[in-house]
Amino acid sequence: MANQNAPIDKIISVQSFESDGKLKILRGYLGGGFQVNDEFVSGSIILYPRKLLKCPISNSSEISQELLDPHIKDIKPDMLLVGVGDNPTHLYQPLRDYAKQVTIGIDIMSTSSACRTWNVLLSEGRNVVACLIAVP
Repeated sequence: MANQNAPIDKIISVQSFESDGKLKILRGYLGGGFQVNDEFVSGSIILYPRKLLKCPISNSSEISQELLDPHIKDIKPDMLLVGVGDNPTHLYQPLRDYAKQVTIGIDIMSTSSACRTWNVLLSEGRNVVACLIAVP
């Protein structure tokens, strides 16, 4: 049995994982936008692993099946990640029903949590789409 007080000899840093330069890594969020790789993008965004799109909404109440459907059909992701600004205040049942209908996983959380989760999922090589509401 290993000594539980023994130091950990390897720590993985998600921020430093190898990338081919095309992966859309989130480096920061605030000020009404996101730092994606070396570019600051103002406003809300939709991310694919290798593609960034401006999102025409600014409030989580505007997230809908109609907004997300073209992106889901485009790459058929394993998971849909939704960052709703602050902590979710309700269950977003229509979005959950939609994800179930198209048989993909969905995770709805604060934008800050979604940004961190995005980088972890990228580091795992996951096929994911994210809709992220900008935080003022």
